[in-house]
Amino acid sequence: MKKGAKIGIIVGVIAVIIIGIIGTVGYMFFNDTMQKAKIVDEFAQLEQLTKNGNFELDQLKEKTSNIVTTGKYASVEKAAKNYATELFTTAFELRALLEDEKMAKLLTAENYETDGPEFTETKKYISEKKTNLEEKKAQMLTYFDEGKINSYIEAETTDESCVSLYKELLAQDIKMSDAEKKELETSIDKVISMLGTEEEVINFLIENKGKWEVKNNQVMFNNNSLVIKYNSFLTKLRI
Repeated sequence: MKKGAKIGIIVGVIAVIIIGIIGTVGYMFFNDTMQKAKIVDEFAQLEQLTKNGNFELDQLKEKTSNIVTTGKYASVEKAAKNYATELFTTAFELRALLEDEKMAKLLTAENYETDGPEFTETKKYISEKKTNLEEKKAQMLTYFDEGKINSYIEAETTDESCVSLYKELLAQDIKMSDAEKKELETSIDKVISMLGTEEEVINFLIENKGKWEVKNNQVMFNNNSLVIKYNSFLTKLRI
């Protein structure tokens, strides 16, 4: 298998989904029902920054760290910006996990020569990567729960007018359909599943150390039954 081509394709698909989420969520900051000019202008700028996902996280954090309103409106603005900062931070962290180039190089002759036949570092990497993806997937999905969204304003104030304004500005606009959630979850689960299959390959190589070697950038086995078994794993990865 050439440098984990299958994983590369799926990672690309998920990266598109994440950017789509970032772009969609960017819309939440602009709401014409807000009559306060400062807030309207501030969130219009955030919408412009985030709408296509092509921005740096530091740019967002610089913007969200600056509170331009006062009084009860500051509580609403701060809550919305805290939500945005944490949401986008998590999205970027998830995207970084999925775009990790090392993930596409586990079943390569280079890695076999470097880390085999015990594959200590590879097994550690796969275990940590699967755990990190599971945790980040679960964390990402929580940001679209109503309770999670509202928790940011509840942490700032109990003033009903502020809570109402916050929901008007943000909570009612943040929606992710069950189908979209399922697409995101399924796509990440595919990567986790593929890592599990690659882990099986590594365990197979460990169990059969001494019966294979790397020649001319290819893994070569000393009997045909092992070749068949190894190829069956690669076939599973291509499905």
